[in-house]
Amino acid sequence: MAERLPQLDPDRREVALMSRAIKACMLATAASRGLDATICAAAFPSLAEMEELEPGIWRGSNGERVRALRYSRIWKAAATLVPAGCWIEHDCDDVVVCGPDGEARGTHDIFPIALCLAAMRARVIAHEPRAPHQDLPQEQFNV
Repeated sequence: MAERLPQLDPDRREVALMSRAIKACMLATAASRGLDATICAAAFPSLAEMEELEPGIWRGSNGERVRALRYSRIWKAAATLVPAGCWIEHDCDDVVVCGPDGEARGTHDIFPIALCLAAMRARVIAHEPRAPHQDLPQEQFNV
């Protein structure tokens, strides 16, 4: 069962969930359903109200099942996380999500996870475009 966050206003809760998912992506060494579930729960906070049957699968009050996309494995699934009005670019090692609030970067050995990182960072920036983002986990760059 997913760990619950303390009661926060919806905007702060979404940023907290995204930050948690960003950290999980940075620590990931492989694509996994557990990671997909963490990403999905950040993108769709209302999943917290559903019964989690197994990582990435929830049951709604009407009995229907909701499944997380394979964000950490499939580029097209990860691309669904990009905020509306933004676009995807990449240079050398980074995937970059660009938009009206600036750009957000993601670096990871697994390309779809790099896109997840950039897309979730772009969502946080879109939520708080003028706030400093020092509290967002940043990748460690190999020199």
